[in-house]
Amino acid sequence: MSIPKFCCLAVALALVPLAPASAGRMLDEGKLDTSWYGDDREFRKADEIDYLWVQPGFSLAGKKVHFAEWMEPQLLGEKAGERDAKDKRLAANLTGDMPEIFAEAFRNGLAGTVTVVKSGGDVKVVGRIVDCTEGSAAAKFWVGMGAGSGNTTFDMKFIDVKSGELVAAIHHRVVSGSNLSTTDSKFIKWVDEFADRLAKKSLGQLYDAGKRAKD
Repeated sequence: MSIPKFCCLAVALALVPLAPASAGRMLDEGKLDTSWYGDDREFRKADEIDYLWVQPGFSLAGKKVHFAEWMEPQLLGEKAGERDAKDKRLAANLTGDMPEIFAEAFRNGLAGTVTVVKSGGDVKVVGRIVDCTEGSAAAKFWVGMGAGSGNTTFDMKFIDVKSGELVAAIHHRVVSGSNLSTTDSKFIKWVDEFADRLAKKSLGQLYDAGKRAKD
C-alpha cells in the first residue's frame, strides 16, 4: 500500500532544518547581520551614516559615555574570502585603536554636551569591524575613478548601562578612494566629522530625518 502524498510531505518538512528564532537578516551584501543587535530594527539611511537605528526619545546629551574595547574583527559579506593577511592585520590594528579614536573625537567635538569616561557611565559603546581592506595604491594612482579603494565597515552599539538595553545602532562603511588618503586616516576623519555632526544634530534627529535603508 502506498503512503499518502501528504504524509511524505510532512516527513520531508520535518527533516528540513529550521532557522533559529533569533536569526536576523543579512543586509549590505551580507556585511550587516541584524542579529548582532538583538531584535530586528528598522534601520534608516541618515546623513553620512549608511544604517542607523535609534530608540525613540534617546539622546546622548548630558550622558557619561564609555567607549569599551571592541570585539575581535569578524569579516562578513560576499568579499570576506578575498581579504588577505594585510587586510586582516589592518582590521586588528584598527580594532585596538577604536575606543580611543571615538573617545578623542567625542571629547573634542561634544565638549560640554557629552562626558567621556573610562568606565561605568550612562552609555556603553561597543563595536566590531566586519570588513576591511587597504585597497591598492597603484590602482588609485593609475586608474582612479574609485579603483583600488580601501574601506572599513563596522558595527557599533550604544547600550544603556543601567538597563542593558540597546538605545542606538550604527553600521557604516568608510571608503578611502583617493591616493592622498589611507584606510585608517580616512576612518579617523569620518569619526571626527561624526562627532562634529552630533554637536549640531542628535542621533535621534538624524534618524528621524533619514530614509528607510535598502536591503
